[in-house]
Amino acid sequence: MLGITALKDGYEDIKRHQSDRTVNNNLVRVLGGGDWVNPNVMQTKSRTFVRGILRRYRRKAKKVEDGHPEALAGVTGPEVQTLNVEYDEDDSAEEIPHRFPGFHHTEDAVPASELRHDRPHWKKTAWEDLAVGDFVKIMDNESLPADILICATSEEENVCFVETKNLDGETNLKSRNAVPALTHLASAARCAAKENVFRVDCERPDTNMYKLSAAVRVGGEQFPGDISTVLLRGTVLRNTKWVIGLVLYTGEDTKIVLNSGGTPSKRGKVERQMNPQVYVASTYPLGSEIDIISDY
Repeated sequence: MLGITALKDGYEDIKRHQSDRTVNNNLVRVLGGGDWVNPNVMQTKSRTFVRGILRRYRRKAKKVEDGHPEALAGVTGPEVQTLNVEYDEDDSAEEIPHRFPGFHHTEDAVPASELRHDRPHWKKTAWEDLAVGDFVKIMDNESLPADILICATSEEENVCFVETKNLDGETNLKSRNAVPALTHLASAARCAAKENVFRVDCERPDTNMYKLSAAVRVGGEQFPGDISTVLLRGTVLRNTKWVIGLVLYTGEDTKIVLNSGGTPSKRGKVERQMNPQVYVASTYPLGSEIDIISDY
């Protein structure tokens, strides 16, 4: 029985690790290129032995033939490759067409030989590779990978809507607002520009789901930040085309993880008393002078 129980628990543990890997390998758009460098220093992420046992699933870039009609219209080149790189619509409309006549912007397909990685862009990165201080772009109906400070949204008044049923069970949408001093950061180029630098001071990770205290320093001015300007991990963006934000907390520091404590034991009083009795009975043979006394 002990062996069967150990095998069952081991199987469930492996499936739990596989589920965690699926979540951690979800992709999110992170700012890259240009002169942008995340100034925050973070420790390297921990690795478990399970990575060496389980099969590693890697996303491989798909190659298409030169001149594919769905990838490029009227463009020829040595190779066309679908890459996990996206540009903002304003950048694509200004620069790509005059370099590639007849090109129609698609989400991922860009000529690999002509792609300018020195320009600020959004690269798709795994959730587990997110770091505090990264700029991310969340699209409609996507889950939040971390606790994010809202910089700008696609709406005119910089408002977005989020579904929080994974946190509080409520299905009605909640409205969140961008920090007024950061609403101009509506593209990758503006987020990476050195003249748009700012600083965020926030409190230590807290389990309170409805409270957050932060201060955004832009130049010599200071602007407050609270829970109404933050999107928490576990929520889903709804009815908003996109949101650009700054990562505040990741991994175990997010509020949803801090509130998901260990499962309490559900053993009854009889089971707790029987365990030492079974141990004593198995240790001492029958006929010994030790008596097992029970209250029942």
